[in-house]
Amino acid sequence: MSSSKLVAFILGAGTHVGAAVAANLRAKGYKVALGSRNPAQVGADSEDYFHVKVDVSKREAIEAAFDTVVNKLGPVNVVVYNAASLDIPPTPTEVLSLSAEKYYESAAVGLGAFTAAQKALSGFRAVVHRDHPKVFIATGNGLPFNQFAPSQYFTLGIQKALETRFIATAVKSYEAENIQFYFATLVSTEGGVPGPDIFAKSALTHAQVYWELISNEKQANWDHRFTIDGATYPHSN
Repeated sequence: MSSSKLVAFILGAGTHVGAAVAANLRAKGYKVALGSRNPAQVGADSEDYFHVKVDVSKREAIEAAFDTVVNKLGPVNVVVYNAASLDIPPTPTEVLSLSAEKYYESAAVGLGAFTAAQKALSGFRAVVHRDHPKVFIATGNGLPFNQFAPSQYFTLGIQKALETRFIATAVKSYEAENIQFYFATLVSTEGGVPGPDIFAKSALTHAQVYWELISNEKQANWDHRFTIDGATYPHSN
């Protein structure tokens, strides 16, 4: 593994977006930790990445995972919170048929972004990263920006709404330290929800866009929306 001081931690590191972002960061000289519930299923070469088991619905698990990563790789300066879950109510059209247990478990995934950023803060402030990017990116979607979401997607919307509230506030809280926060959302060319065929081929686009955000010298719009070609939405004329 690289001897670089640049360290990225991807939580919710699967075989699609997480894998593409990880490969790009590694190619850019980062040591990359991959956090997931089942590290053996992520499939990345263990010599190229540091795998850590983490359940993002559990605060203690996130805290322990960060401690493990820092002890192994050093202070983290880039965090990608790619975690999400979807619990569909037993009666899909009735949101209150969702059990309270599932509701709280789902909300905890959104709350996990706060815990991850809180644990990353000491790394962002570390002397070794004084001249390095200090960036937190959450993989977003359009659900938080509409008060209504179909009940089938209610739990996912709750997670992302929690993340947007936190990120929008954190941007202002840490602006003076140039610690940057983004909620990055793939949209259709019309700005809506992209179809499954578009999302299926979006991994490399996510990797490209996330690298551009990491490379920003200063905080840009935290609500960053982009299309499959990597262009920022809405497109400038």
